[in-house]
Amino acid sequence: MMEENRFAKYVEGNRFAQYAQPEQTAYEKTAQKASALDNLAAAVGGAAYGTYLGGKQRLMQALDVINPQEQSRAAAMAPDIEENRAAMEGLRSTKSGVAGDIIGNLMTTAPLMLNPVAGTIKGATAIGAGLGALAPTVGDESVAQNALKGAALGAGGAWLGNKIAGALVGKRGQQATGGNATASSTGGASEASSTVSGGANVTGSGGGYNFGSVGEDTSAGLSRMQKQLIERNPDFKLTPGQASGSKSLQQLEAKLESQPMTSGQFNKIKADNQTLINQRVAESIGVKANTVDADVLNQAHDKVSRVYELVKKTPDRVINPDEFLGGLSNIEKNYEGLLFTGGKPFSVMDHPLTARLMQYAQNGQATAEQLTDLSSKLGKAARNQMTGASGDRQLGMALNEVKDLSDDLISQGLSGRTQKLFDQARGNYRNLMTIESRVGIVNPSTGNVNGSTLANALQQKDKAGYLLGRNTSPMYEAARLSQAFKPIVGDSGTATRSALPSPTDFVLSLPFNVVTKAYTSAPAVNLAAKGGAIARNGLLQSLDPNMVKYLPQAGAMGLLSLPQ
Repeated sequence: MMEENRFAKYVEGNRFAQYAQPEQTAYEKTAQKASALDNLAAAVGGAAYGTYLGGKQRLMQALDVINPQEQSRAAAMAPDIEENRAAMEGLRSTKSGVAGDIIGNLMTTAPLMLNPVAGTIKGATAIGAGLGALAPTVGDESVAQNALKGAALGAGGAWLGNKIAGALVGKRGQQATGGNATASSTGGASEASSTVSGGANVTGSGGGYNFGSVGEDTSAGLSRMQKQLIERNPDFKLTPGQASGSKSLQQLEAKLESQPMTSGQFNKIKADNQTLINQRVAESIGVKANTVDADVLNQAHDKVSRVYELVKKTPDRVINPDEFLGGLSNIEKNYEGLLFTGGKPFSVMDHPLTARLMQYAQNGQATAEQLTDLSSKLGKAARNQMTGASGDRQLGMALNEVKDLSDDLISQGLSGRTQKLFDQARGNYRNLMTIESRVGIVNPSTGNVNGSTLANALQQKDKAGYLLGRNTSPMYEAARLSQAFKPIVGDSGTATRSALPSPTDFVLSLPFNVVTKAYTSAPAVNLAAKGGAIARNGLLQSLDPNMVKYLPQAGAMGLLSLPQ
């Protein structure tokens, strides 16, 4: 009876209710009122921001060691860290907040977890320790303790994950030890075998959702030309493998691209780059478009024709016969012994259109209309020779050079805006002739430009401009990008087939969609680009010599403070 009275007084004093239902924080109240989508988005951002604060805090600690100040820069971050923690506690009071917290942490760790070493206990331990060390701290909290906790969680997660995967999927490889043994590995549609003698220990894996491993690659790095291309074309999208030049990473990316559940992001990169190539080539012929189909080509021809119609109304041209014949003689020498008709040698001067131009030169003058009409016919004749089934490519190239002589005469009587328009039209027409000179440069069905075929045409037509790099116009840059980074431009149109062996593999592959998006994100690509130089030259050679002197003062943490 006495106990019941004491319990009643306890309840009446509201102390039981006080401890059973603590008052909600402002963040919890806000989260309870917000929608599930708002809480999810906020938690994703808050989790990522927490990792950012931890990394920044480690950097500030290193800077405090190098250059101490009255107020510690790392300690000054405590209010931001505490506020982020309180906000995340409030968000985690809802189910969507918990889900967002998990997603946010997965997004920040996805690039690291893609590395195959994350599947080993040692690798997962190292990654867990690193992530734990990045956790922000306040007061007397220990970075070392966080690292130890992260290492333990990483090791435990790897051990448990390997056990679960082994139970669901089965053994992916066999081991052979001692004597003369044969070891084989099967998975998916691939099979590998090797014969081993002596004290051997062989393990293989392949197929399924196992994407292979990335080993040491001392060949990583881009050429000087590739670096210059990227600097001049920042809109071109790279993958970590292409940005670093690492063949090992490129092999991994090819494997990821072949899997249905991880191919989406790589296909998008290739499609975006193909669109960029198309846009640059369309720009080179005077049209703004995402493809170079029949409509775009006709628009380009119409624009050139309108400019030539415009200059017809300009005054007559005075022609210096000696200068003209000197230019024509140079064309004759360039193609001497290369032109034939009916099995007999043929001179470009014997062509009827060339003969007409020579007649104008002998007269010492010609009207603008006569020259534009002749230039148009020379262009058509050249195109017919270079694209027709029975045409002569060499004759077509020679007639194009004769057309240039005619255009030079037209240009002499122009000035101002008309001169600028005509010069642009001449350049656009030259590019049109290059595009239409060879089958395969443009796909008539899709309007996509085959950059590699275009590069071959430019290299044959203009070695100085393309091969020696003297021409950096949009079309030349498009061809160079396609040739330098062929695996991430366009698509053959045939899907790579790589069947998943079971529903279990299908389910286990689903998370990699998120991982590949993080892997191909701008931060991961930039990190890979910098890592390529370190892999080739070593760490110290890649650092700024003026900053290396600070290392003895800061120790290993000093590396985090060095500018990139």
